[in-house]
Amino acid sequence: MDDLEMNNSMEPDTIIFEDEDGKEYEFIVRDYFFYNGDEYALLTEMGQEADENGEECIVCKVVAAEGENGEEDEEFELVEDETLAEKLIEIANTRVADDEEE
Repeated sequence: MDDLEMNNSMEPDTIIFEDEDGKEYEFIVRDYFFYNGDEYALLTEMGQEADENGEECIVCKVVAAEGENGEEDEEFELVEDETLAEKLIEIANTRVADDEEE
């Protein structure tokens, strides 16, 4: 899934995170990409309004997991290393800008 192509008929991937109080937050996957052999996803919160600096993004590492009925599934882990997260956001933003130019 190095390049995620979406057209108008496809719904974007959405991810729901739950905090320690049980409150749910829904995010849209803006892009999937690889860095140093690991897969990552660039996410923005559903319904978030873009300000003059654009949308605020978070980066999650995509990890293979076993889902219900033993099926292969994915889990999204927040990248907590700030230096790595900044680098990954820079890479993702470059990819998004390149896609917009095409």
